[in-house]
Amino acid sequence: MRQYLWIVLLLAYATGIAVLSHQPLTGVATGVSHLDKLFHFAEFAVFMFLAWEATGKRWGLALAISLVYAASDELHQAFVPSRDASGWDLLADSLGILFMGWVLRANGGLWHSLHRLILGRNRQKEGD
Repeated sequence: MRQYLWIVLLLAYATGIAVLSHQPLTGVATGVSHLDKLFHFAEFAVFMFLAWEATGKRWGLALAISLVYAASDELHQAFVPSRDASGWDLLADSLGILFMGWVLRANGGLWHSLHRLILGRNRQKEGD
């Protein structure tokens, strides 16, 4: 049952990305050159985490799903007025995915310890 929740969250997040990517840009200025690349990085780091949980923590499958979705999102933007398919955006997406993949895989022990610590404290508070 828990994995179905992660699947639903991943699908909802993917839908949110698709909806936002389908909106034409209205000339929003960030004031910082290439700040949007940080948003792309973070957006797809979160996507990778959700994919990892949704796939039952299958790193390779989560990585493949995330990279394919990032590429399809950029391709989709090529057909949206005032948007374009950007290799730089795809690179930022991919770096976010790879960073989160590294955190989950290489630092799995640290991630597991933090996860248990956080959930353990929540369970103690619920029992009080």
